[in-house]
Amino acid sequence: MPAYKLTYFTGKARAENIRYLLVLAGKQFEDHRIDIEKDWEPQKANFEYGQVPVFEIDGKKYHQSHAIWRYLAKEFGYYGSSNEEALRIDMVCELADELLPFYFKKYYWTPEDQKVQAMEEYEKKDAERVTGYLEKLLKQNNGGAGWFIGDKMTLADVMVFNVIHDIIPWLLEIKEGEYKLKDKDALKGFIQRFKAIDSIAAYMKKRPVTDF
Repeated sequence: MPAYKLTYFTGKARAENIRYLLVLAGKQFEDHRIDIEKDWEPQKANFEYGQVPVFEIDGKKYHQSHAIWRYLAKEFGYYGSSNEEALRIDMVCELADELLPFYFKKYYWTPEDQKVQAMEEYEKKDAERVTGYLEKLLKQNNGGAGWFIGDKMTLADVMVFNVIHDIIPWLLEIKEGEYKLKDKDALKGFIQRFKAIDSIAAYMKKRPVTDF
């Protein structure tokens, strides 16, 4: 069995999809977390590309979160049963992932006195729009009563759960899982189904509480 090691900050963000996939597949892994405030700068030069996450398989290092997600999804059977399903999985993942660049554009590139207004716009416009599209996509498969693609969980489901349950609350500075989906009943049910998976529930119960 390969030896897996994940190196990332003491947070979820870009690494949590990796953790979810490993947990779902029942794989043991070393979860090495770096304190971004205290320990990152002295160590940064030791990392190729000067960034994390870094994923190791038997000591060989791999970089770039999207590439790692896709590799693990293919390796563990979460990337669909055909090229067409893989295409649809990528469509869902890229749609969900749009919420991060929207946030950075509105928050980091906005004057300080306009940030509160920018975040309100992010929540009411960007997050609402993307989750609305995700609600429609989910309903197109089995009426929204299962997963996003086909009859089995895929990377698309992992990605959407991470964005709605972990990422959006972090960006809006609320507790994880507390983003209100309002009238999006299919997505609400989806979030509960994902959280109820035994391995995911056990992992979420023991994972450290982090700021992001």
